Amino acid sequence: PAGPAPAAGPNALGAAAVARMPAPIRPSDTVGIAAEDYDAFERLLGDIQLAYGRSDIPAIRTRATPEVAAYFEQELADIAARGLAPRISDVKLLQGDLAEAWREGPTDYATVAMRYALVDQLVERASGRVVEGATTAAEATELWTFRRGSETGRRWVLSAIQQTA
Repeated sequence: PAGPAPAAGPNALGAAAVARMPAPIRPSDTVGIAAEDYDAFERLLGDIQLAYGRSDIPAIRTRATPEVAAYFEQELADIAARGLAPRISDVKLLQGDLAEAWREGPTDYATVAMRYALVDQLVERASGRVVEGATTAAEATELWTFRRGSETGRRWVLSAIQQTA
């Protein structure tokens, strides 16, 4: 899968150009994704979005691959260099549909179409004044790819985000 790409809104986990990829019509699941996996995906969505909104790189590093965490760290540094900070709140998963799950050696992957709502803003660091974003929740739909293997202690971590077409 491709590297992380942004959500809707001024900064929700990204502001760079994104790869557009339609979700597969029929999900393929060679891993056997269960209810507890979906719970983990929903928890990661909220935890990562809120950590990004706090510019909390250590929290992101525990929930994402090193590549994704480095991408977010650079993006947050770019935002901070402009004297701004992200502010994300009210993250709510509206729908999560498995697009594909597969295994590569001992590592499992799952791509989930995540439709969610969140309040996503950029604020001035000094004053807290909102410079971009709305005070009400907006919806975003993205494909989030998760990975679990021995290097993650068999827990799911975020390994890519792609915006849907």
